[in-house]
Amino acid sequence: MKKKNTVLKTLRNKVKIGDREIEEIYFDLLHIQYGWDQIKKDYYQGPARNRFTEVDIVDLFEQLNTLLQIPVEQKAKKKSVESRFIFYIYDGNKKLKMVVDFMKNDATVVVTIH
Repeated sequence: MKKKNTVLKTLRNKVKIGDREIEEIYFDLLHIQYGWDQIKKDYYQGPARNRFTEVDIVDLFEQLNTLLQIPVEQKAKKKSVESRFIFYIYDGNKKLKMVVDFMKNDATVVVTIH
């Protein structure tokens, strides 16, 4: 994710995950659309893996209110991340994986969806 491309969006409906009530999320739409090349430290080149819009990301995140899932915490490498979670969401009939970080500064970041 690139800080300059990260946006903050307010949710229409609050989302509760564990003991956290989320009203806004951060995300980098280009990171979600193209993925991240760890070697080049930049977005992957080539065709986008999806065509999600900012509104789509908010809609997909708000879907977490309707899905029955117990979030399982993953290991996060960054020191600024308090917890990382993987959720399975749906775009129509397509099952997707959403990676969400709870930051130590109380921000919620949608890292990627694929």
